[in-house]
This record gives sequence, C-alpha cells and structure tokens, in this order.
Amino acid sequence: MTRPAADRSPDRRAPARPQAPRAAPRRADGGGLPGWAFLPAALGVLLLAVPVAGVLLEVPWARFPALVASEASVDALALSLRTSLAATGLCVLLGVPLALVLARARWPGMRVVRTVVLLPLVLPPVVSGLALLTTLGRRGLLGGRLEALGVEVAFSTGAVVLAQAFVSLPFLVLALEGAARTAGTRYERVAATLGARPTTVLRRVTLPLLLPALGSGTALAFARSLGEFGATLTFAGSLQGVTRTLPLEIYLRRETDPDAALALSVVLIAVAAVIVLVTERPARRGAGEGRGDDGAGTVSAPDGPARAGAPDGAVPGSAPEEAAPATRPRGGAPSAGPALSVRAAVPDRGVDLAVEVPAGQVLAVLGPNGAGKSTLLAVAAGLVRPTGAVRVGGRTVADGATWVPPHARRVSLLAQEPLLFPHLDVTANVAFGPRAAGTPPARAEAAARERLAQVGCAPLARRRPSQLSGGQAQRVALARALATDPDVMLLDEPLSALDVGAAAEMRLVLRRVLRGSGRTALLVTHDLLDVLGIADAVVVLDGGRVVERGPVVEVLTRPRSAFAAALAGVNLVVGSLAPDRSAVVAPSPAGGAPLVLHGLPDAGCEPGGAVAATFSPRAVAVHLAPPGGSPRNVLPATVASLESQGELVRVRAATTTGHLLAADITPGSAAALGLGPGAPVHLSVKAAEVTVFPS
Repeated sequence: MTRPAADRSPDRRAPARPQAPRAAPRRADGGGLPGWAFLPAALGVLLLAVPVAGVLLEVPWARFPALVASEASVDALALSLRTSLAATGLCVLLGVPLALVLARARWPGMRVVRTVVLLPLVLPPVVSGLALLTTLGRRGLLGGRLEALGVEVAFSTGAVVLAQAFVSLPFLVLALEGAARTAGTRYERVAATLGARPTTVLRRVTLPLLLPALGSGTALAFARSLGEFGATLTFAGSLQGVTRTLPLEIYLRRETDPDAALALSVVLIAVAAVIVLVTERPARRGAGEGRGDDGAGTVSAPDGPARAGAPDGAVPGSAPEEAAPATRPRGGAPSAGPALSVRAAVPDRGVDLAVEVPAGQVLAVLGPNGAGKSTLLAVAAGLVRPTGAVRVGGRTVADGATWVPPHARRVSLLAQEPLLFPHLDVTANVAFGPRAAGTPPARAEAAARERLAQVGCAPLARRRPSQLSGGQAQRVALARALATDPDVMLLDEPLSALDVGAAAEMRLVLRRVLRGSGRTALLVTHDLLDVLGIADAVVVLDGGRVVERGPVVEVLTRPRSAFAAALAGVNLVVGSLAPDRSAVVAPSPAGGAPLVLHGLPDAGCEPGGAVAATFSPRAVAVHLAPPGGSPRNVLPATVASLESQGELVRVRAATTTGHLLAADITPGSAAALGLGPGAPVHLSVKAAEVTVFPS
C-alpha cells in the first residue's frame, strides 16, 4: 500500500518580470511569400503602370501650361473639384450611418438592402445615369413633381453631384462596413457600461476607431466622383461651367485637340495620385506598439522606465499594496451599496437564473464553460435583454414593462481584456465615464487622476494603452470602471489574461478597492485565489441554472456541486443517507449497482435524506490488490489518467459503479505500482476521512 505525502511543497517559481521592449525588425525577405508569387505581382503592376507611363510619355510637355490653362479647362477642373467635394460630403453624411447599420443591424431583409446599396458598383455608369434620369428627369417618376414645385434637377450642377454620389457612395460604405464588422462592438459595449449614451459612443468611440477606414473610404469616394463620366453625361449633360466636368472635357477634347486631352488627363492623374498618396500614408503604430511578441513588455515613458525587477503591473513610485489595507471587513455593512437582484431567463441561451447579491458584498460566480456566467453579467449590465426582472437597489432596471439601457444603469463592467480605447491616453480613458456624464473636463481629469492613484497607476497618466504592460492596462481599466462611481461592479475574469505576478498584484488592488469602498460586485472567475482573496460569497452555475450558493468557507469546505468540489480540490459523492446513518448510497451514473461510501455524517443529516460526501485526494490510497487493515471503503476502479500536481501525481480512476475519483500519491509510488491508463486498481479511504453533510 502506498500513501501520499502529507503536504505539497509551495510553488517556488519566481514571479514573471516584464520583458524589455523589442523593436520589430524590417523585413527584407518578402514576408515569407513563395518566390513564384512575385511574377504575377510584377505583371499586375506593369498592367497598371505602363498605360499611365504611356500617357506621360505622349504629353507635349513644352505646351503643357498653355494646354491646361484654357478657360474651358480651368472651368472643368474647378467644377469637378467643387462637385466632387460636394458629392463626397453627401457620401459621408449618408454613408457612415448606412455602413454602420449594414454592419451592426440584425433586421430581416438586410441582405436585400446591402445588395441595393452595392448595386452601383457593378452597373455601367451610363445605366446609373439612365436610372437617375428616369427618376429625377423632367418626365421622371419624381422629376415632374419636383418641377411643379420649381425644383429642376436634371441637367444642372446638382445633377452632377447626385450622379457622382450615386456611383461613389458604395465605395465608402464598403470600406467602412468591412472595418466595422472586423472591429466588432467590444469597445462600444464597454463605453455603454461607463455611462455613455449611444450618440456619445458613436462620436467618441466608434468613429475614432474607424477613422482610418473612414479616411480611405472618403478618399475612394472623392476619387470616384472626380473620375465619373457616364452617369454625369447621361443625367446632367455637358454644359461648360455648369455640368461639364474634367472627364467630360477630356472626352470632348480627344476629338478636336488630342494634345489638350492628354495634358488634362495628366492633371486628373496627378490629382488622383495625390489622393492615393494621402490615403496610403504610413499609419501610426497600432495597439501592439512598444510590446514584445506576447504584448507583455513595458515601455518607458517620460515619467521614467519601469523599476527593474518589479512584477508586471507594478508602477514606479507607487506605494506597496500592503500600505493600504482593506477598510471593510468581509461581509461588510449592508448599507455600503445597493443590492443586485437578477431573476431572469434568456431562453435562446438556455439560461434561467435567480441570483441575489447583498448590498456591499462581492459575490463570486463559478461554473464550467457555457454555464451562463457571462450571460449573467450581460443581463445585469443591460447588454442582453432577458425575460424576468433585474433590480439595482430600489430601482427596477429590467422587467416586462421597464428597460433601462446600459448607460443609465450605473453598472460598470471590467472584462478579461482591458479594452482601453486605443485613441485616448490613460487619463482620457479613465475620464471617459465622467465626461460622458457631463462632468466638465477639468473635474473629470482630476477624478481620473484620483482613481489612477487609487490603483497605483498615477505615473502612467500620459501613456498610451499600447505603452502599458498587461497588468498596468488592467489596473487602468479598473480605474476607468471606478471613475463612474457605479452602484455595481461586474468583473468578468479580470485576472485570467495576466501572468502570475501581475495577477497577484491586481488581486490585491481589487481586494483593497472593493472591500474598502463597500461596493457591490459580481466576480466571474475560475481561480480559487480570487474567491479566497476577494469574495464574500459564492454562487455556482451549471447548465444555465444555480446549483449551489453560500458563503465562501461553506462552499469550499462543503461543496455540493462537482465544479465547486473540483475548485476546492476534493472528491464529491452525492446520494442519500443509509437508514443506519453509516454510509452514503450514490446511484450509479451507468445505471448499475450504487456506490456505498462510509463516512461521518453531520447531526443534521436525516436517514434517507439527500447528502453529499467529500474527502481529500490525499486521503485516498491506491493498491494493486485489495488491502487489509482498517479502511472501510475499498473501491475497485480503473485508472483513467495521471496528472502532475507539483510534488505529487493525481490519479483519476473510475470505480466499477461509474464514479470518477481522485487520489494524490508520490511519483515514486506511481512508478512502483506501474500505473497507467486502463490499469486495474483498488482505492481505499478511511471512513473518518469522509465528511457527510446535507445537500
């Protein structure tokens, strides 16, 4: 018989240190492309460049100034620039909302709408002109009615603008819609939980994030408007100074003065080239700027480099976390903050929850993937509309007749990713919520600096998000969430993406901030240290339902769900208490004979009542043959897997009744027994090691 070691040695791994920033080398090898790809690429360049070069070679450069300075040429160029700018402005005014609707709306028939919007891309320009003419011409569907009101559209400068906008709008919409789909809505959702109204989110988050795509789409729309010919000629005609744009002037000159046509073509090529060069100027380095490949490096800023040897997330000049102990004891005064009540269902996600968070407490939400944890947070934040009711303190924020949008709930969300707005510096990020609520800039910035100091990040005030390590970014995100002074904090695995050192630092910050302020909070986590260090109580979800709840100590010492038992590191057997109170009878998952497990029942256990039995894997011995001696529980089993547990090996074995149990033994014992998957064994555990309590 082999017995596991009594204790496990502590983990002596040194905390991870931030890596020095590494400059990205310039590639000179073609980026790993196969060599044959350069041949068709070169042919493509030649296909586009040779015709342009042909025009440039044929232009009579000696007469160039005279050819382009004629009155008709100057009028045509000026008209093209004016109408193209007007058409581009119309495209931006209509195209930005249209692109966002196409990218974000989920209405029936959106595919039809998108087809209509993009149709001019594939229509011949003359067909586009005919479509406009038959609609807005004097005998058109709407043109006659407009003419009766004294408005003539066709064959006017306005017709030129409409024709250019008609063929150019899809270019802007296509560029912006694709960027909006790629960007997603993560930043917008965070901004909404910070109190920003939809219009504020659009103006201060969505459009700045899409600015590069908007610039490219606008330039494409302007270039397409400038080069428009067929639709303009069909719908607006060719009247000098009124509708004759530069492409029309080039077309007319081609028959009467080919040299002038070539010279004007060069002018058009030059304008187009300037547009392309402006659009394709080198972009500012993105979100990965200043980080190593893993994004965890720290970049020095004007306030000085990070302190050598400091854990990821530590800030030079910040006080140690221990210097600011928690001011609220565990389970603090109920009046510290409003309670949160969620009694709601989301049928399409299979979620039906009833969760209560007492005022001023931190409730940890546990459960396997897909259990409904993130849905619970989304319902509380107002990002998902459920059936049922959600209450924050005395306010009903969601029920059958009431719906309070996210920006008005006073509920902040801190997600796994910091999601700091990349176009704002640290101070502006933290001040975003107060500014969205109407706080004057100076006061909002002062509040932001106060919150940054609270989380130990005051020296980072002027850095960009791309200049922060993972731990620093998550601290700033916490400061941003706190700056709105929310009634409830929602934390969705805020430490899961951090390394060990940064997570430990951040855990101390959360403990101090949440307990010190008495703020009500929901904390989704998979980490036992988060539960022990931050939470007052625990709720366990599985399959979209609450399967266990209670104080931290009770849930971890007497778990009633498989997930809580796994988190606490104990074996769990659920069944009924035998009539003589000596054993737990657990039904077989496979429908065979039940598992009978002897233990020590609590006084509150009733014969025949539902009970749970727990025992440590360290209390389980593994044998190749049935052992002698005192153990009352000897269970035949088959080894399912072996896992390293530091100085021990965890043996997972399935009993003949179908129950999966774990035993911790030394590596030497595992080797001596010759254990491996499929090996038959006997598990033994003393009845005194098995705790039985009501479930």
